[in-house]
Amino acid sequence: MIGVMSELVMPGPAPAGEPDLFAQVDAWLGCLQEAHRVEARVAAVKARFAAELARSTAVFEHADRNGVVNAVTAEIAMALGVTRMAASRLVRVGLAAEGKLVATGAAFAAGDISLDKAWIFTDRLDGVVPEVAWAVEERVLPTAPARSTTELCHDIDRALIELDPDNADVRHKAARRTRHVTRPEVLADGMARMSVFLPAEQAVTLDRALDACAAAALRAGDTRTCTQLRADAIAEWARRTLERGWRFTTSSGSDVRTAPTRVNVTVPLEVLARAMPDWQPPASVAAVLAAREGLLPACPDGAVGHRTEAAWLEGYGPIAPAIALLLAAGGTWRRIVTDTLTCIPLDIGHHRYRPPAHIAEAVRLRDHTCTRPTCSVPARVCQLDHAEEWQHGGGTSRDELGCLCGRCHREKSIGAGRPGRRKKDGTRDWHSATGRIYPNHPERPPRLHGGPLRGGSLNLAPDPEDLPPDPGPPPF
Repeated sequence: MIGVMSELVMPGPAPAGEPDLFAQVDAWLGCLQEAHRVEARVAAVKARFAAELARSTAVFEHADRNGVVNAVTAEIAMALGVTRMAASRLVRVGLAAEGKLVATGAAFAAGDISLDKAWIFTDRLDGVVPEVAWAVEERVLPTAPARSTTELCHDIDRALIELDPDNADVRHKAARRTRHVTRPEVLADGMARMSVFLPAEQAVTLDRALDACAAAALRAGDTRTCTQLRADAIAEWARRTLERGWRFTTSSGSDVRTAPTRVNVTVPLEVLARAMPDWQPPASVAAVLAAREGLLPACPDGAVGHRTEAAWLEGYGPIAPAIALLLAAGGTWRRIVTDTLTCIPLDIGHHRYRPPAHIAEAVRLRDHTCTRPTCSVPARVCQLDHAEEWQHGGGTSRDELGCLCGRCHREKSIGAGRPGRRKKDGTRDWHSATGRIYPNHPERPPRLHGGPLRGGSLNLAPDPEDLPPDPGPPPF
């Protein structure tokens, strides 16, 4: 493989109009194709090692009263810096390539098909009996290298229905149980993407309903495009649901109505101050107070070095100041103003296991997501975990507590990994069952722990004499 990579030397540019221009372009396309094959072969090697790790059940399988948990995908995710879903795909493709889908595995290892295409074969043929899966491979695999992923999905689905029509309804019934909507995927410039996985008839119903909303708005003179209107129609339904609640019927026939809900928007004070009329923002509020105390070093150009905090939208991440100001006005959004120049400790010692509401909220607002590296489950649905087990002396405090999603918390409880203590810079290492240590950097590093911050700003810890007196042992 290294030899192949060494041959992929970038060809030099060909002068326009030269007779060999088409030959040069052809050579570039050939290099592009060969690089694509090498990439597929490297992915096949990764999948093979992932499958080997998955077979190491003695290391990664842990049992509790609810059954067996396999932590191999979490370990691979942290080792590669990918999501658990991406790690799971590697494992499943690797196991299938060495098991039922040998032909697919051979094409993958040779670089004929990419990881995405190998995953399509693995996913769509997972619950199919071997004889049918082999027949589908024989029909579809020869043309798979030249087909797009969308075309390949259609080819496999068509072959499955034609080769095994009797079980098509059974497979569809099982597939309906996997319907879901993904969490927001963070995109650039304050945008996000979500995917909806629905049965065909539900997806067509949603598509037609959005078209009807867009068409009605356009007839009324709306200046937005059809695609913008389709997106805004979904967002408007969600906004009204949060503000007014939504009534629906459960599968058991019970009528349920959701309560009005708000989304947290954490807005630093210096960002909120931008809304004041005729207010000229200084370098930062932190810089002003620090300069008054003579704690900031002078800059060559006379400016004050600082870091401006980004506002934070729950379930998404950092957002631009203008968006934060709009959301902070109220409505569906619950504004949380933070003063990053105070550091009053939130600690109730070891006298209570369950944290009071103000500590629980502070921990969730700080962590934003599950604190295991590469896990991005929102903090609002996570459980609060003691870094050191409460029964072993761990305290119920802001520094001792951290957010873990249900799966990661279960893995920690049964010994498949554990978080370390929170460090002064805000990081909390994760110790896996294999003995490896994976650092997890918080989404928003703490601003006030003393000393310079990364990026040139200064952290200012309050003077201990300025802190309020100790209220004594809890409960307060």
